[in-house]
Amino acid sequence: MQRELEILGIAASARKDSTSGAALDLVLARAAELGCRTRVFRLAEVRLPFCDGDKAAAWPGYPAVAELRGAVTRAHGVVLATPEYHGGMSGALKNALDLLDFPHTSGRVFGGISALGGRSNSNALNQLRTSVRWLHGWMLPDQVAVPQGRAAHTGGRFHDPEVTARLTALADSLVRATRALVLPPAAHGPAPERALPDAAPAAQGGRDA
Repeated sequence: MQRELEILGIAASARKDSTSGAALDLVLARAAELGCRTRVFRLAEVRLPFCDGDKAAAWPGYPAVAELRGAVTRAHGVVLATPEYHGGMSGALKNALDLLDFPHTSGRVFGGISALGGRSNSNALNQLRTSVRWLHGWMLPDQVAVPQGRAAHTGGRFHDPEVTARLTALADSLVRATRALVLPPAAHGPAPERALPDAAPAAQGGRDA
């Protein structure tokens, strides 16, 4: 029986009906179709402190810190979805990542989504890659940037079928990579046998000892 994976989405946008949030919902819906448990952590709905660099701080006055850390720790894969502001990721998402440390993130698989008001670029996604690498996470090679965000979707349905296809492919890659990297080998079935090379032929024409 295949072990159930948990995929967490972290939504950075504070705007209702945001493009990055709609893209995240699509990815998580696809992951659920593939048999995963899914959960969304919406930064706009919680109160997080500004990180002061102490990664071991308990922040007792901010219960959302423990909630965020626990959600990431329990997840096998994480999708980070952010709007791009002034050429970078949302400040809310960067602060949330700064409140995490290796025990919460190490070895987990991450996927990245960004939504832009104009033309597509990879600025915010590159920043996500840098932060995930420093947190010892595995970042998927796949990523999705959604251009012209305010006109890209209506009610969570994207007008460009290519965007929908790329988000679906991101979910597929995330689940596939998470199963490969996180689950123990026994969960993948027996490994294929490797053929051993034939014994080397006896030397020909050598002198008798």
